[in-house]
Amino acid sequence: MPGVPRQWPFFQAAGNSGGGFACDSTYLETTNHMSETTSSNLPQIDPLPPCLEGRVGYIALVGRPNVGKSTFLNAVLDFRLAAVSSKPQTTRRRWLGVRTDADSQLIFLDCPGVHEVGTALDELMQEAVTRAVQDADLVLGMADPTRPPAGEDRLVAEVIASSGKPACLALNKTDAASPEQVEAAAAFFAEHLPGIPQFRICALQPASLTPLIQVVKERLPVGPFFYPPDQSTDAMEREVGAELIRETVLQLLRDEVPHATAVVIEEWREHGERRRISAVLHVERESQKGILIGKSGRMLARIRTQSEQKLAELTGGPVRLRLWVKVAPNWRRDRRRVREFEKFANRPGN
Repeated sequence: MPGVPRQWPFFQAAGNSGGGFACDSTYLETTNHMSETTSSNLPQIDPLPPCLEGRVGYIALVGRPNVGKSTFLNAVLDFRLAAVSSKPQTTRRRWLGVRTDADSQLIFLDCPGVHEVGTALDELMQEAVTRAVQDADLVLGMADPTRPPAGEDRLVAEVIASSGKPACLALNKTDAASPEQVEAAAAFFAEHLPGIPQFRICALQPASLTPLIQVVKERLPVGPFFYPPDQSTDAMEREVGAELIRETVLQLLRDEVPHATAVVIEEWREHGERRRISAVLHVERESQKGILIGKSGRMLARIRTQSEQKLAELTGGPVRLRLWVKVAPNWRRDRRRVREFEKFANRPGN
């Protein structure tokens, strides 16, 4: 797992109800004046740091399920934020990742895969895609040339074309695709998205991302950075923790069970460097509960052990994880339950 940021980036910190990092020259002038006129026995108010400026903007990552959007985001951030697996529809909600360097701040919105809607969960996932594209300054489409272009790719092209936003297209997994497959995908998207620059990348090879990132930067406006330079996400640590547990379920189980599983953190306690975490795995049927637990509890024990390792790398200290499995009948068809379990919140792009 890539290194954890120096300090976990809590977005909703105490006293900060806004949408990110902001600089206000009026506030600086006011606090400086206050420090000159108030009594010396009052605590001094530290001025805000100077504004950082450069190329800055929101980039929506859009593609069909399982094209590697989350792998791309984790590589760009050099930090494991979103769950990754070989199964489609791994990403269920919008994840925000911030990449800051000396002259730019790129704010990526990792969207669920674009697909046909069938359940309340599907509906909310596609609504998250729509809002992310609306909030974005640039749309970055992503395609997987190892699979022939199909209906979902047409949906992706329609989303990008109808957005009216600047756009780029990344043909991912070029290390696994044949030259003929790459050319077929390039021709398909050139036909459906004429004039949009294409880049051939492998998200597992960070060096291949450099030309794409440079063009993305050049197409963003210049302005003050929205987030502190050491902030990597707006997600809370426990939200990423729940995603890592769900990633483990996706990696260890097959068929319908992983897709019917939602992870909810019930307890997250810190004792020095140690964490004590309790989580509930919600499934839709008793049969799925039995599969998750496994014979004599062996599968649940494997999920717990592997999740503890990931959580320890996330938090930088030892973790004790307790897991329960509960049945929430047909929760994916219940919008209230989906919002409760999957944390679809009213944030930018979500």
